[in-house]
Amino acid sequence: MRLPQQIESEILSRTGLEGLNFRTQSRYTRKLKRVREEMRRLTADFFVNNPSEAKYSDAYFLYNFPTNVMKTMFVAEEIRKHWSQFLLNRNHYSVLDVGCGDGAGMIGLYHALKDRVPDVEFRLMGIDSSKIMLDRARQMLQFRSRGDPRLKARLFQRNAREVCSATSRKKYDIILLVNSLAEIVEDDTLPSDFMGRLYGSLVEGGLLVIIEPALKKLTRRLMYLRDDLTRHKRIQVILPCLHDGPCALLNVKGRDEWCHQSVAWSPPEYLRVINQGLNREIGLLKFSYLVAVRTKVPLSATAGYRVVSNLLREKGRSRCYLCSPRGRVELVRLNKNENQCNRDFGETARGSILRIENAASVKPLYWQISDRTTVELID
Repeated sequence: MRLPQQIESEILSRTGLEGLNFRTQSRYTRKLKRVREEMRRLTADFFVNNPSEAKYSDAYFLYNFPTNVMKTMFVAEEIRKHWSQFLLNRNHYSVLDVGCGDGAGMIGLYHALKDRVPDVEFRLMGIDSSKIMLDRARQMLQFRSRGDPRLKARLFQRNAREVCSATSRKKYDIILLVNSLAEIVEDDTLPSDFMGRLYGSLVEGGLLVIIEPALKKLTRRLMYLRDDLTRHKRIQVILPCLHDGPCALLNVKGRDEWCHQSVAWSPPEYLRVINQGLNREIGLLKFSYLVAVRTKVPLSATAGYRVVSNLLREKGRSRCYLCSPRGRVELVRLNKNENQCNRDFGETARGSILRIENAASVKPLYWQISDRTTVELID
Protein backbone atom coordinates (compact mmCIF):
# COMPACT_ATOMS: atom_id res chain seq x y z
CA MET A 1 0.00 0.00 0.00
CA ARG A 2 1.35 3.40 -1.00
CA LEU A 3 0.20 6.95 -0.46
CA PRO A 4 -1.04 8.51 -3.74
CA GLN A 5 1.76 10.64 -5.19
CA GLN A 6 -0.51 13.69 -5.62
CA ILE A 7 -1.25 13.70 -1.90
CA GLU A 8 2.41 13.36 -0.95
CA SER A 9 3.40 16.31 -3.17
CA GLU A 10 0.61 18.51 -1.81
CA ILE A 11 1.52 17.71 1.82
CA LEU A 12 5.12 18.78 1.24
CA SER A 13 4.03 21.90 -0.64
CA ARG A 14 1.62 22.97 2.14
CA THR A 15 4.30 22.57 4.82
CA GLY A 16 7.16 24.24 2.94
CA LEU A 17 9.12 21.02 2.49
CA GLU A 18 8.88 20.66 -1.30
CA GLY A 19 10.96 17.78 -2.65
CA LEU A 20 12.05 16.53 0.78
CA ASN A 21 13.98 13.23 0.54
CA PHE A 22 17.26 11.77 1.78
CA ARG A 23 19.25 13.71 -0.82
CA THR A 24 17.65 17.09 -0.10
CA GLN A 25 17.14 16.88 3.67
CA SER A 26 20.13 19.15 4.41
CA ARG A 27 18.13 22.08 3.00
CA TYR A 28 15.57 21.69 5.78
CA THR A 29 17.69 20.98 8.87
CA ARG A 30 16.06 23.59 11.12
CA LYS A 31 12.53 22.83 10.00
CA LEU A 32 13.02 19.08 10.41
CA LYS A 33 14.29 19.60 13.95
CA ARG A 34 11.14 21.59 14.78
CA VAL A 35 8.82 19.03 13.18
CA ARG A 36 10.41 16.15 15.08
CA GLU A 37 10.05 17.98 18.37
CA GLU A 38 6.41 18.76 17.60
CA MET A 39 5.79 15.11 16.81
CA ARG A 40 7.19 14.14 20.21
CA ARG A 41 4.88 16.66 21.88
CA LEU A 42 1.88 15.44 19.90
CA THR A 43 2.55 11.91 21.09
CA ALA A 44 2.96 12.97 24.71
CA ASP A 45 -0.27 15.00 24.59
CA PHE A 46 -2.15 12.12 22.96
CA PHE A 47 -1.36 9.74 25.81
CA VAL A 48 -2.69 12.18 28.42
CA ASN A 49 -5.80 12.90 26.33
CA ASN A 50 -4.78 16.48 25.57
CA PRO A 51 -5.49 16.97 21.84
CA SER A 52 -2.97 19.36 20.31
CA GLU A 53 -3.35 18.75 16.57
CA ALA A 54 -4.19 22.39 15.87
CA LYS A 55 -1.22 23.63 17.94
CA TYR A 56 1.24 21.45 16.04
CA SER A 57 -0.67 21.35 12.78
CA ASP A 58 2.32 20.95 10.45
CA ALA A 59 3.70 17.95 12.33
CA TYR A 60 0.25 16.39 12.55
CA PHE A 61 -0.35 17.00 8.85
CA LEU A 62 2.99 15.49 7.82
CA TYR A 63 2.57 12.31 9.85
CA ASN A 64 -1.04 11.71 10.84
CA PHE A 65 -2.75 12.93 7.67
CA PRO A 66 -1.12 10.33 5.37
CA THR A 67 -1.54 7.49 7.86
CA ASN A 68 -5.21 8.34 8.38
CA VAL A 69 -5.72 8.52 4.61
CA MET A 70 -4.19 5.06 4.27
CA LYS A 71 -6.24 3.56 7.12
CA THR A 72 -9.44 4.82 5.52
CA MET A 73 -8.38 3.53 2.11
CA PHE A 74 -7.71 0.10 3.64
CA VAL A 75 -11.12 -0.07 5.32
CA ALA A 76 -12.89 1.12 2.16
CA GLU A 77 -11.11 -1.60 0.19
CA GLU A 78 -12.20 -4.21 2.76
CA ILE A 79 -15.81 -3.08 2.31
CA ARG A 80 -15.44 -3.25 -1.47
CA LYS A 81 -13.98 -6.76 -1.37
CA HIS A 82 -16.52 -8.28 1.01
CA TRP A 83 -19.63 -6.08 0.77
CA SER A 84 -19.44 -4.39 -2.63
CA GLN A 85 -23.24 -4.14 -2.85
CA PHE A 86 -23.13 -1.28 -0.35
CA LEU A 87 -20.59 0.71 -2.36
CA LEU A 88 -20.89 0.07 -6.07
CA ASN A 89 -24.62 0.44 -6.76
CA ARG A 90 -24.90 4.22 -6.31
CA ASN A 91 -24.76 7.23 -8.62
CA HIS A 92 -23.46 9.41 -5.79
CA TYR A 93 -21.97 9.12 -2.33
CA SER A 94 -23.35 11.44 0.31
CA VAL A 95 -20.70 11.37 3.03
CA LEU A 96 -20.65 12.92 6.51
CA ASP A 97 -17.27 13.07 8.26
CA VAL A 98 -17.86 13.72 11.98
CA GLY A 99 -14.85 15.35 13.63
CA CYS A 100 -13.22 15.52 10.21
CA GLY A 101 -10.05 17.32 11.31
CA ASP A 102 -7.85 17.88 8.27
CA GLY A 103 -10.13 15.81 6.02
CA ALA A 104 -8.00 12.65 5.85
CA GLY A 105 -11.04 10.37 6.18
CA MET A 106 -12.97 11.98 3.33
CA ILE A 107 -9.93 12.10 1.07
CA GLY A 108 -8.97 8.52 1.86
CA LEU A 109 -12.49 7.34 1.02
CA TYR A 110 -12.47 9.37 -2.21
CA HIS A 111 -9.12 7.92 -3.34
CA ALA A 112 -10.20 4.38 -2.53
CA LEU A 113 -13.35 4.65 -4.66
CA LYS A 114 -12.77 7.25 -7.36
CA ASP A 115 -11.40 4.80 -9.94
CA ARG A 116 -13.69 1.92 -8.94
CA VAL A 117 -16.83 3.86 -9.83
CA PRO A 118 -15.82 6.43 -12.49
CA ASP A 119 -19.22 8.12 -12.91
CA VAL A 120 -20.17 8.53 -9.25
CA GLU A 121 -20.38 11.95 -7.58
CA PHE A 122 -18.84 12.55 -4.14
CA ARG A 123 -20.88 14.92 -1.94
CA LEU A 124 -18.78 15.40 1.17
CA MET A 125 -19.66 17.20 4.38
CA GLY A 126 -17.13 17.66 7.20
CA ILE A 127 -17.81 18.87 10.75
CA ASP A 128 -15.09 19.87 13.19
CA SER A 129 -14.65 22.37 16.02
CA SER A 130 -11.15 23.54 14.96
CA LYS A 131 -10.88 26.32 12.39
CA ILE A 132 -7.19 25.52 11.84
CA MET A 133 -7.93 21.90 10.99
CA LEU A 134 -10.90 22.84 8.80
CA ASP A 135 -8.73 25.29 6.86
CA ARG A 136 -6.30 22.46 6.16
CA ALA A 137 -9.15 20.19 5.09
CA ARG A 138 -10.51 22.90 2.81
CA GLN A 139 -7.12 23.33 1.12
CA MET A 140 -6.76 19.59 0.47
CA LEU A 141 -10.32 19.17 -0.77
CA GLN A 142 -10.03 22.16 -3.10
CA PHE A 143 -6.75 20.74 -4.41
CA ARG A 144 -8.41 17.39 -5.20
CA SER A 145 -11.62 18.93 -6.65
CA ARG A 146 -9.64 21.02 -9.16
CA GLY A 147 -8.81 17.81 -11.00
CA ASP A 148 -12.14 16.09 -10.54
CA PRO A 149 -15.47 17.92 -10.89
CA ARG A 150 -17.26 14.94 -9.29
CA LEU A 151 -15.89 15.98 -5.88
CA LYS A 152 -18.03 18.53 -4.02
CA ALA A 153 -17.39 19.38 -0.36
CA ARG A 154 -18.81 21.57 2.41
CA LEU A 155 -17.22 22.14 5.80
CA PHE A 156 -18.77 23.44 9.02
CA GLN A 157 -17.15 24.59 12.24
CA ARG A 158 -19.33 23.00 14.90
CA ASN A 159 -19.11 20.73 17.90
CA ALA A 160 -19.23 17.23 16.48
CA ARG A 161 -21.69 16.14 19.18
CA GLU A 162 -24.23 18.47 17.52
CA VAL A 163 -24.46 16.19 14.54
CA CYS A 164 -28.27 16.45 14.18
CA SER A 165 -28.45 20.24 13.98
CA ALA A 166 -25.44 20.42 11.70
CA THR A 167 -26.85 17.97 9.19
CA SER A 168 -30.42 19.33 9.20
CA ARG A 169 -31.73 15.77 9.47
CA LYS A 170 -30.24 14.89 6.12
CA LYS A 171 -29.58 11.21 5.39
CA TYR A 172 -26.14 9.96 4.36
CA ASP A 173 -24.78 6.98 2.45
CA ILE A 174 -21.62 6.89 4.57
CA ILE A 175 -20.79 8.39 7.96
CA LEU A 176 -17.11 8.51 8.92
CA LEU A 177 -15.47 8.89 12.32
CA VAL A 178 -11.73 8.64 11.71
CA ASN A 179 -9.59 9.04 14.84
CA SER A 180 -12.25 11.41 16.16
CA LEU A 181 -14.54 9.36 18.40
CA ALA A 182 -12.06 9.45 21.29
CA GLU A 183 -12.09 13.25 21.23
CA ILE A 184 -15.85 13.58 20.72
CA VAL A 185 -16.78 11.15 23.53
CA GLU A 186 -14.44 10.67 26.48
CA ASP A 187 -16.78 8.40 28.47
CA ASP A 188 -15.92 4.74 28.99
CA THR A 189 -19.12 3.83 27.14
CA LEU A 190 -20.53 5.51 24.06
CA PRO A 191 -23.77 7.42 24.83
CA SER A 192 -26.81 5.90 23.20
CA ASP A 193 -28.28 9.30 22.23
CA PHE A 194 -25.21 10.31 20.22
CA MET A 195 -24.81 6.92 18.54
CA GLY A 196 -28.56 6.83 17.86
CA ARG A 197 -28.35 10.15 16.01
CA LEU A 198 -25.62 8.69 13.83
CA TYR A 199 -27.63 5.57 13.02
CA GLY A 200 -30.69 7.70 12.29
CA SER A 201 -28.71 9.82 9.82
CA LEU A 202 -28.00 6.83 7.55
CA VAL A 203 -30.07 5.90 4.52
CA GLU A 204 -31.22 2.31 4.17
CA GLY A 205 -28.07 0.45 3.17
CA GLY A 206 -25.91 3.28 4.56
CA LEU A 207 -22.56 2.57 6.20
CA LEU A 208 -21.16 3.73 9.53
CA VAL A 209 -17.35 3.56 9.47
CA ILE A 210 -15.41 4.06 12.72
CA ILE A 211 -11.61 4.01 12.84
CA GLU A 212 -9.80 4.37 16.18
CA PRO A 213 -6.21 4.25 17.44
CA ALA A 214 -5.09 0.74 18.42
CA LEU A 215 -5.20 1.48 22.14
CA LYS A 216 -6.67 -1.07 24.53
CA LYS A 217 -9.20 1.27 26.16
CA LEU A 218 -10.51 2.76 22.91
CA THR A 219 -10.59 -0.56 21.09
CA ARG A 220 -12.42 -2.41 23.85
CA ARG A 221 -14.98 0.40 23.90
CA LEU A 222 -15.48 -0.24 20.19
CA MET A 223 -15.81 -3.98 20.88
CA TYR A 224 -18.56 -3.32 23.43
CA LEU A 225 -20.30 -1.11 20.87
CA ARG A 226 -20.05 -3.95 18.39
CA ASP A 227 -21.80 -6.32 20.80
CA ASP A 228 -24.52 -3.72 21.42
CA LEU A 229 -25.09 -3.38 17.70
CA THR A 230 -25.54 -7.13 17.20
CA ARG A 231 -28.75 -6.75 19.23
CA HIS A 232 -29.96 -3.77 17.17
CA LYS A 233 -32.85 -4.45 14.79
CA ARG A 234 -31.81 -1.94 12.13
CA ILE A 235 -27.99 -1.93 12.29
CA GLN A 236 -25.74 -4.88 11.40
CA VAL A 237 -21.96 -5.09 11.90
CA ILE A 238 -20.21 -6.32 8.75
CA LEU A 239 -16.49 -5.73 9.44
CA PRO A 240 -14.04 -6.74 10.75
CA CYS A 241 -16.34 -9.40 12.28
CA LEU A 242 -17.45 -12.39 10.24
CA HIS A 243 -20.22 -13.49 12.60
CA ASP A 244 -22.90 -11.91 14.80
CA GLY A 245 -22.20 -13.91 17.95
CA PRO A 246 -20.66 -12.33 21.07
CA CYS A 247 -17.22 -10.76 20.61
CA ALA A 248 -14.68 -13.57 20.96
CA LEU A 249 -12.07 -11.36 22.62
CA LEU A 250 -14.15 -9.56 25.24
CA ASN A 251 -14.38 -12.51 27.58
CA VAL A 252 -11.02 -14.28 27.27
CA LYS A 253 -10.35 -15.62 30.73
CA GLY A 254 -7.70 -13.69 32.63
CA ARG A 255 -6.84 -11.33 29.75
CA ASP A 256 -8.05 -7.96 28.44
CA GLU A 257 -7.64 -8.62 24.73
CA TRP A 258 -8.39 -6.04 22.07
CA CYS A 259 -9.10 -6.53 18.37
CA HIS A 260 -6.84 -4.33 16.24
CA GLN A 261 -5.15 -4.32 12.85
CA SER A 262 -1.48 -4.15 11.84
CA VAL A 263 -1.35 -3.39 8.12
CA ALA A 264 1.94 -3.11 6.23
CA TRP A 265 2.42 -0.13 3.94
CA SER A 266 5.27 1.72 2.22
CA PRO A 267 5.76 5.07 3.98
CA PRO A 268 6.76 7.91 1.63
CA GLU A 269 10.44 8.79 1.65
CA TYR A 270 9.86 12.15 3.34
CA LEU A 271 8.29 10.35 6.30
CA ARG A 272 11.30 8.09 6.62
CA VAL A 273 13.49 11.20 6.64
CA ILE A 274 11.45 12.77 9.45
CA ASN A 275 11.52 9.48 11.40
CA GLN A 276 15.30 9.65 11.78
CA GLY A 277 15.92 10.09 15.50
CA LEU A 278 12.28 9.34 16.34
CA ASN A 279 12.63 5.64 15.48
CA ARG A 280 8.90 4.99 15.23
CA GLU A 281 7.61 1.79 13.71
CA ILE A 282 6.21 3.61 10.71
CA GLY A 283 5.98 0.59 8.39
CA LEU A 284 2.80 -0.66 10.06
CA LEU A 285 -0.58 1.06 10.27
CA LYS A 286 -2.00 0.09 13.65
CA PHE A 287 -5.67 0.80 14.30
CA SER A 288 -9.02 -0.70 15.22
CA TYR A 289 -12.17 -0.28 13.17
CA LEU A 290 -15.84 -1.13 12.91
CA VAL A 291 -18.17 -1.01 9.92
CA ALA A 292 -21.93 -1.32 10.34
CA VAL A 293 -24.76 -1.07 7.80
CA ARG A 294 -28.31 0.14 8.31
CA THR A 295 -30.54 -2.58 6.91
CA LYS A 296 -33.50 -4.73 7.89
CA VAL A 297 -32.38 -7.55 5.60
CA PRO A 298 -30.35 -10.30 7.36
CA LEU A 299 -26.85 -10.54 5.85
CA SER A 300 -24.61 -13.54 5.26
CA ALA A 301 -20.97 -12.82 6.08
CA THR A 302 -17.86 -14.06 4.30
CA ALA A 303 -17.33 -17.74 5.10
CA GLY A 304 -14.19 -18.21 7.18
CA TYR A 305 -12.44 -17.16 10.36
CA ARG A 306 -10.73 -13.85 11.10
CA VAL A 307 -7.20 -14.18 12.55
CA VAL A 308 -6.91 -11.99 15.65
CA SER A 309 -3.23 -12.50 16.51
CA ASN A 310 0.13 -12.66 14.82
CA LEU A 311 1.35 -16.08 13.66
CA LEU A 312 3.37 -17.40 16.58
CA ARG A 313 6.28 -19.63 15.47
CA GLU A 314 7.59 -21.93 18.19
CA LYS A 315 9.83 -24.98 18.34
CA GLY A 316 8.11 -27.71 16.40
CA ARG A 317 4.88 -25.84 15.75
CA SER A 318 3.11 -22.63 14.70
CA ARG A 319 -0.13 -21.23 16.09
CA CYS A 320 -2.51 -18.32 15.93
CA TYR A 321 -5.89 -17.29 17.35
CA LEU A 322 -9.14 -17.12 15.43
CA CYS A 323 -12.38 -15.24 16.07
CA SER A 324 -15.31 -17.65 16.01
CA PRO A 325 -18.97 -17.49 17.11
CA ARG A 326 -18.08 -19.77 20.03
CA GLY A 327 -15.12 -17.69 21.22
CA ARG A 328 -11.41 -17.27 20.59
CA VAL A 329 -10.01 -20.46 19.03
CA GLU A 330 -6.35 -21.46 19.18
CA LEU A 331 -5.30 -23.00 15.86
CA VAL A 332 -2.09 -25.07 15.90
CA ARG A 333 -0.02 -26.76 13.21
CA LEU A 334 2.83 -29.09 14.08
CA ASN A 335 5.73 -28.64 11.68
CA LYS A 336 5.54 -32.33 10.71
CA ASN A 337 1.98 -31.80 9.43
CA GLU A 338 2.83 -29.04 6.96
CA ASN A 339 1.86 -29.96 3.40
CA GLN A 340 0.50 -28.49 0.18
CA CYS A 341 -3.09 -28.46 1.48
CA ASN A 342 -2.32 -26.30 4.53
CA ARG A 343 0.72 -24.31 3.40
CA ASP A 344 -1.35 -21.08 3.37
CA PHE A 345 -1.26 -21.26 7.16
CA GLY A 346 2.37 -20.14 7.03
CA GLU A 347 1.32 -16.87 5.36
CA THR A 348 -1.21 -16.02 8.08
CA ALA A 349 -1.07 -12.58 9.70
CA ARG A 350 -3.26 -10.54 12.02
CA GLY A 351 -6.44 -9.66 10.14
CA SER A 352 -6.24 -12.54 7.64
CA ILE A 353 -9.31 -14.61 6.81
CA LEU A 354 -8.85 -18.38 6.70
CA ARG A 355 -11.17 -21.03 5.29
CA ILE A 356 -10.52 -24.28 7.19
CA GLU A 357 -11.74 -27.80 6.50
CA ASN A 358 -11.20 -30.96 8.55
CA ALA A 359 -9.34 -29.41 11.47
CA ALA A 360 -9.15 -31.70 14.50
CA SER A 361 -11.15 -30.16 17.35
CA VAL A 362 -9.10 -31.40 20.30
CA LYS A 363 -11.11 -29.10 22.57
CA PRO A 364 -13.97 -26.71 21.69
CA LEU A 365 -11.53 -23.77 21.50
CA TYR A 366 -8.37 -25.68 20.52
CA TRP A 367 -8.02 -26.95 16.95
CA GLN A 368 -5.14 -28.77 15.30
CA ILE A 369 -4.19 -28.83 11.64
CA SER A 370 -3.57 -32.43 10.63
CA ASP A 371 -2.09 -33.73 7.41
CA ARG A 372 -5.69 -33.98 6.12
CA THR A 373 -6.66 -30.38 6.99
CA THR A 374 -7.16 -27.81 4.23
CA VAL A 375 -6.31 -24.19 5.03
CA GLU A 376 -7.04 -21.51 2.45
CA LEU A 377 -6.00 -17.90 2.89
CA ILE A 378 -8.82 -15.91 1.30
CA ASP A 379 -7.83 -12.39 2.40
